[in-house]
Amino acid sequence: MIYQEGEAMDYLDRFRKRRKEIGLRQTDVSAALGLGRSTYSMYETRKNKMDVETFAAICRLLCITPDEALGFDE
Repeated sequence: MIYQEGEAMDYLDRFRKRRKEIGLRQTDVSAALGLGRSTYSMYETRKNKMDVETFAAICRLLCITPDEALGFDE
């Protein structure tokens, strides 16, 4: 999903934005997490839901807090 300036983003949009900001590809993230690339891709495209442990691991990998990921800092 692409958002215009001022539109709300959800945690998956924030993950994707941050991943791109730090120069990681989906394959990089999936490898670091021990997941298949298609599994991680399905998270980003909302075709599969992640558990809380995966959410926390992605936050750590992308160097963002759960609050930042969820938009509580905006």
